[in-house]
Order: sequence, then C-alpha cells, then structure tokens
Amino acid sequence: MALKLNGIFRDRMVFQWGAELRVFGYSDKTCVIRCSLCKDGEEISTGTCGTEQDGSFLVCLEPVDEPGGPYEIRILEDDIGAYEIRDAYAGEVWLAAGGGNMDYPLARSEFAKFIMPKIGKTEIRYYKVPAFGHMNEAQAKAEAESEWIDVNSETAGQMSAVAFYFAREIESRLDSKIGIIQCCATRSTIDNWQSVESLLTTKEGRTYIRDFDDAASELTPEEYDKEYAEYLEKYRKYNEILEEALKENPWMTYPEADAKLGPAPWPAPIGPKSARHPGSAFECMILRIAPYTLRGVIFYQGEADTDGHQSEYGHVFETMIKEWRDVFFDDQLPFIFCQLPMYISKDRKYMGFDDMSWPLLREQQQIVAIDMPNVYMAVIVDCGEFNNLFPSDKKTPGDRLALLAEKFVYGFEKVDAVSPFIIDARRGEGVEITFGGDYLLLNLTTGFGPDDSGFEIAGEDGKYYPAEASVDFDGKTILLSCPLVEFPSKVRYAFFSYGPTPLHAQNGLTATPFQVRIDKDLGGV
Repeated sequence: MALKLNGIFRDRMVFQWGAELRVFGYSDKTCVIRCSLCKDGEEISTGTCGTEQDGSFLVCLEPVDEPGGPYEIRILEDDIGAYEIRDAYAGEVWLAAGGGNMDYPLARSEFAKFIMPKIGKTEIRYYKVPAFGHMNEAQAKAEAESEWIDVNSETAGQMSAVAFYFAREIESRLDSKIGIIQCCATRSTIDNWQSVESLLTTKEGRTYIRDFDDAASELTPEEYDKEYAEYLEKYRKYNEILEEALKENPWMTYPEADAKLGPAPWPAPIGPKSARHPGSAFECMILRIAPYTLRGVIFYQGEADTDGHQSEYGHVFETMIKEWRDVFFDDQLPFIFCQLPMYISKDRKYMGFDDMSWPLLREQQQIVAIDMPNVYMAVIVDCGEFNNLFPSDKKTPGDRLALLAEKFVYGFEKVDAVSPFIIDARRGEGVEITFGGDYLLLNLTTGFGPDDSGFEIAGEDGKYYPAEASVDFDGKTILLSCPLVEFPSKVRYAFFSYGPTPLHAQNGLTATPFQVRIDKDLGGV
C-alpha cells in the first residue's frame, strides 16, 4: 500500500474535541489524500491535501464541538479507500512524556495489588509510543504493532502509573474519554527530547552536544562495538530473569527487583549506536506523534541530567518546550511537569558528600516554571526514596499534576493546586518567611528542631547552619532562629539532594524548595 498513516492512528484512538483533527502520514507517490470523519454513517467533516515532496501529508478536519463518539475516520488515496479507523472518540488528549519515572508501570507501583483489581471499567484509553533512539526496522515494526488500549483492571498494569493517576483524577471531573499518549525513554537527558537544531541555538545546548561527542570519542569503533555487544547481552539476560521474576510477583517494585536481581545493566557504552543521543527521543518518538492535537503535556524527567548538566538544564528545558509547542502547532500548549523529588545514592550518603546537583536542577526547573507562560510545576520533593531513582509512590505526582490541570487548564474553582512558595524573607530576632500558594495553614510535621526542620541560615561568609522553625499565629509565616548566625544574609529550605521536607500545607501540598538572599530587616521595605 502506497499510503501509510503514523502509528497513533488506530482503532479506539482518542482525538481532542474543540480543536482541529489532524491526520498525517506518508505516501510513496504523489497523490491527493481525502479524510472524512463519520458518525452513525453520516459524514461530519472532510479535508483534503496533497503529498509534499518528501511524501508526507497532513489533512486537517474541522473541530468536533463536544466530546463523544464513536466516530469512524476514513482515509482515501486518489479516491481509493486506504484506511478506516473505527471506535474513535472525541475527548481530552494529554501527552505523558519523560524518563523512567513517567514510564514506571502501574503494576509495579505502590499498593498496585490493592488498587488494580478495583479499577473496573474506565473512560481512559492510552497509546504507548515505541521507545527508540534510531529510525530502523525494529522501530517501524514496533510502531506498526502499536495500539490504543482501553484501560481496565486487566489492561492498566503496563500503563504509566503517573499518567494513570493523572487521568483517573481528570476523568472524575469530566464527562469525556481521556486519551493518554505515553511517550517515555528511561534514563533520557533533556537534550534527547529536542532537535539538534534547537540545541545549537543556545550555549547550554551546545554543551550537551559537545559532552556527548567527547564521551563517544573515548572508544575506538572496534572497542565500542565490542562493549556494546557485551552490554546488549547483559541487558538481554537481565530482562529474561526479570520477566521470570515478574511472573512470580507481578507487583514487584523497582527497589524490590534490585534487591532480588541486582541493578539493571547501566550505563550503556556511548557511541554511534547509542539510543540516548542528542535529538534521539525527539526524532524517533515526538515527531512520530506531532502534530497530533493535544489538550496539554505532563512531563517528568531530569534525573539523568544531574550527572554534570544541572546548571545547563533550565535553558535547554525551555528551548525544548518552545520546540514542542512549534511541532504541535500550539504556542500556548499547557505544559505541566514534576519537579524532581529527593534522592541521594547510598555511597554518597554514607560518605557525607552532597554535590548539590539535585537541588540545583530543581532550582532550574522552578525558574522555567516562573519564566514561561502556561508552564506549571508540581512540587513532589516529599516523594523521594533513599538510594532509589524510581520511587514507587506514583499517585502523589499524578494527583498533583492533575490538580494543576484542573485549576489552570480546565478552570475549575476552589482547587488547591499551587504548593506553598516563598514570597518574602526578613531579618528580625531571627528570620521570618512568608509563603504564598493555595492553602489556609502551614504545618511542620517534625519536632521543629534544627536537624529536621529542612531550613538553613547563612551569614555573609556563606556557611549554612540548620535552623529551628515554627509556624507563626497567622499560619502563613515561618519563624526561624539560629544562634550560630549573628547576621542572617541567606536562607534556604529543602535545598539538598536528600533530606527532611516537613513543611506542608493543611491540604497535603508540600512546600517548594528555595534559596534566597535576605535583603531587608523586619519592618523594612
């Protein structure tokens, strides 16, 4: 067949209501493509286009003005029937993208064995974009076999746990099908998720490219081929053992698997066959689904960037969001992401060494959320696990992403979505900090002592000391004291890779980490 649709166009697909329906693919000949949207045998809308010089085509149909279905989508090539997509629904479509924490399957998440049997039938469907770093025969085969899946107790297990809990909350609010496009690459860095052309536009992006090239040059082609073959064999054996272990215990979390099997082989040697190279996930995954019309994006990624690129992350993250908005034809596309949780490796914890890469990257993420329109950050700093990059609690991140969507995308009122964040810091007898956000009262869930408050104060010498903390009578101000610092000039909260995060609002939202200078006295301006 000359005409071929991109893999996302399958039976049971969910397309975004209230926005144009875009159907795209490729033809190996010059022709006219006609697409029709039908319901109950009646043609609702049609669109036509010709193929471009490279064979690609894009047909745009008028928006459906309300959620519902089922619809049929018929695609003709020079008036000859080529495809018919059945059981399609107009609904809410969200792209769930990122690294291993977004990819983490529901069946292996916390309490899954109790939750999954009670899921029953839902209005959620999901499509999983095949994870590849190169366009090859394996990628083409995986995409040809991909499908939209109705989510229920039997099928939910392999879906992203974060995306499931996000969709479940949105589903409870809306009378609509929820379509999740799961697009994840475990251990990916932010440069994987945008084009090389985009990376070249910033100094920070060029640093990512240069560092990858430098790492790839450390091995000769012969050395690389040998190490890569050995790595693939180790990974194959590990997956065989893991599959057998999951047959015995399908609810096994990642830490439980590590304890039973040892860690998965990683990292792979860097070279020409690397699946995680600059632009890889963008070229082989994002461009396979763009410009599918979306309501918005949820995103969880950044762990791998703490290994030397924490200072460049913010600029490259920002250019990534801009490029995604370009390729999805929506310059205001809502983008909601998870700030990194707490993490430190066992080795670094026991050595007492914190290189501060994780708090620095969290700070970069927060700057992007502040600076870019329609970008919102779910604070999950209270969700980390010691020595575990992949925390098993995925309900908290999913729920907090959903709250932000309900408030800022869907416009629901009386939704507490914005975590407490610092507004002001002043010197008094100690330090007073005022917080904003969606809450009534702040709570400190510790004994308020300096070792577990999460707060630290520094003088002009820049050396930080733990501070005692208490909540003032207004419920929105934190009072700090630290006898070791005579004249406080800086204050920070939860600004470490791993440590206590006791400050929460009464509604359960955790406070946003920060570090700031104190530039005024109590009562000053």
